[in-house]
Amino acid sequence: MRLVVLRNLLWAVFLPFLLVGAKTDQQADRLLGHWMFPSKGSSVNIYRIGNRYFARVAEVDQAGEKNFGLVKDTVIIRNLRYDGQIWSDGQLVHPKTGIKLSVEVSMNDPQSIAVTVYKGIKLFHRKFNMTRKTT
Repeated sequence: MRLVVLRNLLWAVFLPFLLVGAKTDQQADRLLGHWMFPSKGSSVNIYRIGNRYFARVAEVDQAGEKNFGLVKDTVIIRNLRYDGQIWSDGQLVHPKTGIKLSVEVSMNDPQSIAVTVYKGIKLFHRKFNMTRKTT
């Protein structure tokens, strides 16, 4: 009898924490998918491993290859973490120069994200929008 009461008490205490974790994962996973760069010719697939998010080049147009050195199937963003509002603490490796930059992503709406890239301090940054590719 005591064991049943203890088990029910543990479920009552820990179940809300499990549900909050599931909701956070659900919110964070809104980032998953196929995203187009502003020029609309090149794109990345954003995927998740554990609690980190990564972006792999999916499509490359001539301008993306020439101007930025994009190469299909290259992982260009690593280790983004969701903090409840934005995906941050990630690293972007510039495909052409190899320079490592900090990156964070915020969601404008379900079809648009804002990507902020910076080196060192965020004061000097570059920001661009990406749109979700529709099939």
